[in-house]
Amino acid sequence: MQPHDPQNRGYDYEGRTVPGNGTSERAFGSLLGEFFDQGKRLIRAEIALAKTELRQEMTKAKAGAVLVGAGAVLLFLGGIAFMLFACAALATVMPWWAATLIVTVAFLAIGGGIAYAGLKRMKTVHAPTQTIQTLKEDSQWASRTFQSVKSQMHGHA
Repeated sequence: MQPHDPQNRGYDYEGRTVPGNGTSERAFGSLLGEFFDQGKRLIRAEIALAKTELRQEMTKAKAGAVLVGAGAVLLFLGGIAFMLFACAALATVMPWWAATLIVTVAFLAIGGGIAYAGLKRMKTVHAPTQTIQTLKEDSQWASRTFQSVKSQMHGHA
């Protein structure tokens, strides 16, 4: 950098001072650069936190989906069993309609109960609340910091 010229009212980035007014405040460019560097680090940390929270929630969702799938399979098998069992075994002991109704209700109740348990477990999956909260806090911090940098810049104008 060239020697400091007292007539030059520009910023001295090496000394981080504003020449000409005798203050030792950091230059606006330096503050702004630091602000954006911190912002980048903060965004990276928020992304890492969001990934962690989403992984945890996906584990819960998988468990619920397995139960829903198992319930669906039983409901399907209940339909098949309805056709086979009702036709072959119960038609000889009771009226046809009563035999088919009993088989249908039994398999639907079992399959529905399992599917309901899976849906109930899936309802425990939530949005990444910790990430949302820290993003709100980060936004407030960024706003306050930027306002502070802006007020420092206007104070030196």
